[in-house]
Amino acid sequence: METAMIILFGIGVVYAALTAIVGDLFGLEFHAGELPFLSPTIIATFMTVFGGIGYLLQHHTNWSVIPVTSLALLIALGVSSAILFLVVLPLQAAQKGTAHSSKEMIGLEAKVVISIEALRLGEIVYEQGGTRHNAPAKALEEETIPQGSQVRILDETAGTFVVEKI
Repeated sequence: METAMIILFGIGVVYAALTAIVGDLFGLEFHAGELPFLSPTIIATFMTVFGGIGYLLQHHTNWSVIPVTSLALLIALGVSSAILFLVVLPLQAAQKGTAHSSKEMIGLEAKVVISIEALRLGEIVYEQGGTRHNAPAKALEEETIPQGSQVRILDETAGTFVVEKI
């Protein structure tokens, strides 16, 4: 049983590290859809805590397998629930709010503050709800849009606006 706990702990740690590294390097986002408790963060947390606590209890107490497994399960569920409610759900709510408000900008005008070169990103400034925001932008076609130009926002993809010169 000790070996199983170490293996679960190791899988949890490796899974968490790979998700973080691959997600950061390649800009990948993993979504669990309508089941946020199945997100990679929660799965990695559960496996790591369950395996780690189970190993420690098995190794440092004289308890049998059932109490060790039960306590490790309860602690893993508690920690995973805390991460779900304190980290995952608030982050998902924030992402939905940002994505919704960015899509509302389609069709509105903005000003280029850093020139948009062909096949390169620039930066635009726009106003939303009385507040000025800046965001990365790229041209619809392979054209250069100089600094100071007025543009129309046509689309938004992964936080980058697609614009055309007015």
